[in-house]
Amino acid sequence: MPESLALLLARYGYFVVFFGVFLENAGLPVPGETVLLAAAFFAHQGTLSLPWVIGVAVIAAILGDNLGYWIGRRGGRPLAARHGKLVGLTPARLAALEDFFNRHGPKTIFLARFVTGLRVFAALFAGMSQLPWSRFVFYNATGAVTWATAVGVAGYLFGGSWDLLHRWLGRAGLFGIGLAIALVVLTLAGRHWSRLAAVVEAWRPAALARRELVLAAATLGAIALFAKIAEDVAQHESTGFDRAVSLAVHRAASPGLDLAMWSFTLIGSTPAVVTVVLALGGWCWYRGDRRAAGALAAVAAMTGALNFVLNEAFHRGRPSLWDVVALRSYSFPSGHAMAAVAIYGMAGVVAVRLWPSLARVAEIGMPLLALLIGISRVYLGVHWPTDVLAGFAAGAFILSGGVYVLYRPSEVR
Repeated sequence: MPESLALLLARYGYFVVFFGVFLENAGLPVPGETVLLAAAFFAHQGTLSLPWVIGVAVIAAILGDNLGYWIGRRGGRPLAARHGKLVGLTPARLAALEDFFNRHGPKTIFLARFVTGLRVFAALFAGMSQLPWSRFVFYNATGAVTWATAVGVAGYLFGGSWDLLHRWLGRAGLFGIGLAIALVVLTLAGRHWSRLAAVVEAWRPAALARRELVLAAATLGAIALFAKIAEDVAQHESTGFDRAVSLAVHRAASPGLDLAMWSFTLIGSTPAVVTVVLALGGWCWYRGDRRAAGALAAVAAMTGALNFVLNEAFHRGRPSLWDVVALRSYSFPSGHAMAAVAIYGMAGVVAVRLWPSLARVAEIGMPLLALLIGISRVYLGVHWPTDVLAGFAAGAFILSGGVYVLYRPSEVR
C-alpha cells in the first residue's frame, strides 16, 4: 500500500474515503478505487468499520457522479461543440455519443462503475448526451451500491495481503475491460443482427442446430475455466486466495448460519441427489419420455465418474483451517458443486420440459441453489473456494453435454 495513502487514512479516515471516491466520480483522475480498497484493508485490521467505509463510498460515488452529470449537462456540450475538435470530438461523434446513451445509457452507467478510466468519464458523457436525469440517477445509485460493496468486501477479504489483493484486482480489471469489449461487440451485433444471422446460417453445417452452437461455446468456456483454475491449483498460485476467502467466510459463522449451510450441503449430498434423479427420472419414464430419463441418468453417472477421476488425479487435501468433520476423500474439485450445476441443472431442464410454466423458477432457482451449495462447502471448511469454482466449471461441461443428448437430433432445429 502506498505509504502516503496509509498515513492519510490513519489520520483522516472516512474523509479520505469520501473525497477520494467523490473526486474520481466527479471526473478527476483520482484513484478512488484504490482509496476504497485501502480503507477496506484498514477495516480488516480493525482501524475502520467496513459498513461505514462502504456507506461513505456509496454516498460519495452517487454525489460525485451527479456532479459530473450536471457539469456535462450544463457546460460540457457547449464546450465540446466549441473545442471538441481539438481532441477528436467532432459534431458527428457527439451526435453518435448522444444516440448511444439514448439507447444504452443506463447499462453503460451501471457497468462503467467497474471499469477503471471509464468510471471517471461516464457521468460526464451521460450529461453531455442529455440522458434524462431520472434514468441516470437510478442506474447510478444501483451501480454505486454494487461497486462499493463489491470493492469493499474484496478489500476486507484480502486484508491479510495487500500484494495478493492487487494481484486479483488486476485480474478483475482485465475482466472489466473484456466485459466492456464484449458489450461493444454485442452492441454492434445487435445493430447488424439480421446480416450476421444470415452469415451464420450460410456457414453453419446443416446438421448443426443453433442450440448446438451455443452448447459448444458453453462447453469450451467451461473447459477453459476449469483448465485455468486447475493450473493455478497445481502451481499453488491459488493458495493465498483460498486461505483468505475461507477465513473471511468463516468469520461470519453463527448458529443460524451453521444450520442453513448444513441444510444446503445436505441438499447437495449424494443421497439427496440420487433421490431427485430417481424420482424425476422415474416420472419421465412413466410419462413415456425415455430420452429425458436417460439424459438425466447419464448426467448423474458422468458426474460421479468425472468427480472420482479428477479427485484421484489431483490428490488435493482438504482444508484444515479450523475444526471440522474429518473427511477422507480428496478435495479438488468439489463433488457437491459439480452435482449442483450438472445434476440439479439437468433436473431443472427436464422439469421445464415436463412443465413449461416452471421456466422462470428454474432459470433463477437452479443457479441460486448451486451457488448456495457451493458457498456452504467453503463455509463448513470442507472445500477450498477454488475447489468449488472448479466443480462449477466441470458441472457446466457435463450439463452442456446432457442438454445436447436430450435435444439432439430430432427436437431442436
